[in-house]
Amino acid sequence: MVFEKTGRSTLSAAEEEKIVRSTRRTDLRNIIGALFLVYGIIVFLVGMLNPAADIAQTGGIHINLWTGLGMFITGVLFLLWSKFLPVPAEDILSVYKTVDEKKAEGAGSLD
Repeated sequence: MVFEKTGRSTLSAAEEEKIVRSTRRTDLRNIIGALFLVYGIIVFLVGMLNPAADIAQTGGIHINLWTGLGMFITGVLFLLWSKFLPVPAEDILSVYKTVDEKKAEGAGSLD
């Protein structure tokens, strides 16, 4: 990062790409999608391995199978949402630069 005479920082293209990539990687939609995906697979497998327990307790509905399938689909939708509609790079960089400017101004709190 290079500071100009005005106290503002400019980022190289490589630094900007690194910031955008790391922010998109930790996007909350990815985390939620992965959790739904994993739990959906687990619940679905429990329903496949012990289907009699579902039917006896839910009045004939294979609740673990349907819930696992729904969670799996939800996880896939979250991951697709994050993949095809990522956070715009301009938004990520503007927030980063705003925080960086506040730090350069000597603001004690970023709130």
